[in-house]
Amino acid sequence: MASTGFLDKLPTLDPEAIHKMIGLAEEYAMVILRKGPASREDKERNECLQLAHLQHLAKLQLSGKLILNGPVLQEHEILGVSIYAASVEEARELAEADPKVVEGYLTVEVIPWMAVSSEEMIRAFKNLL
Repeated sequence: MASTGFLDKLPTLDPEAIHKMIGLAEEYAMVILRKGPASREDKERNECLQLAHLQHLAKLQLSGKLILNGPVLQEHEILGVSIYAASVEEARELAEADPKVVEGYLTVEVIPWMAVSSEEMIRAFKNLL
């Protein structure tokens, strides 16, 4: 179990600071990838599609549209999660262009999401640290 003792050394934000924090929140799109109906019996095809999938995601990260991305590390119906700095519509379009989605290996669900990045929090409240 992780230790939370380090939290005692950090300031507790007052209500005014919490309102400021909420004002820093930005909208993103969360993409959830699940297993699609396509057959996975052809090992060579699977490997080619995995490479094309990773190349597609790398381009999106280099473009700045894809903020965070990665696979789920346990047996689960959700295979991967991505956070896009894009509208729900644009994120859906970008995710559905993924070769593994196009070929039916993955399905896409897009959910609007809001968050404050840790970097933005540190920048806004560095005087409290």
